[in-house]
Amino acid sequence: MKTKASLNEQDYLHSFMSTMTQKSDTIINYVLAIYFLLGIALSFKYDTFEIGVGVGTINLLAYYSAKFFMKNSKFYQYVLSVILAVFMAQYIYQMHGLFEMHFTVFIASTILIIYQNWKLQIPLTLLVVLHHAGLAYLQNFVYNDANGLQVYFSQVNFDMETLIIHTVLAAVVFFMNGYWAYYFKEHSENHISKISDEYELENMKLASAKYSSMSATKDYNDFIHRTTLDLKLPVNSVLKLIDVSKGHTDNDKLLTYLEMMRESAKKIDDLVNDIHVKSTNSRI
Repeated sequence: MKTKASLNEQDYLHSFMSTMTQKSDTIINYVLAIYFLLGIALSFKYDTFEIGVGVGTINLLAYYSAKFFMKNSKFYQYVLSVILAVFMAQYIYQMHGLFEMHFTVFIASTILIIYQNWKLQIPLTLLVVLHHAGLAYLQNFVYNDANGLQVYFSQVNFDMETLIIHTVLAAVVFFMNGYWAYYFKEHSENHISKISDEYELENMKLASAKYSSMSATKDYNDFIHRTTLDLKLPVNSVLKLIDVSKGHTDNDKLLTYLEMMRESAKKIDDLVNDIHVKSTNSRI
């Protein structure tokens, strides 16, 4: 398994965005549950349970089907953008054109920021414009008889001027939310890039320190190796000199001293030999 220090920048970014998407999906599960239950709650006002349950269920089926059948795609996020617009239209109809229900689309637009994808604002914007333009036309010019079939789009006069102002204000909100989604993604990428650079710099420092340590160890072993070679020659000379001296004297006391000197020199020789062997092995 790769460690953080060995992952490249793209690995970091993919891992981070995957984690963020998983967390965002979890939040959306709660949001959709609230949206569905809100539709049920609004049904009590004008007895629109068929709309509340039926449209709400279709919305949930559309979202979770796209998510299940296209697991490796972000298509389900665009489906989410569409069904949030449909929920808005559902609430407007259920509340017989209550103007405040139009504002639920701004909540939907803000929710979509969590995916850090500005393009998710596009389906939402298109559907809102089509819905408002179409329903406003139908209410004002087709089904404008108070005693006839009702469209239930707006309880206030929704003329062309109101439509334009409403559309412009909505477009500004959608644009700002799209900008924030883009900004957050750029910020995330820059943050990941910075972290990746820091890990790369840390790895370079560790590699440099390791190389320096190995170089210092090699220099130390070379020094020990040369020193033992320098010591072996005089120690061997002392041993030979002692042996020669022992052969030219019969004095027992002197021979005892020479033997003691030889034992001490032999210990030094053995120690030098041991150090020499170890230093030689360390250099291999």
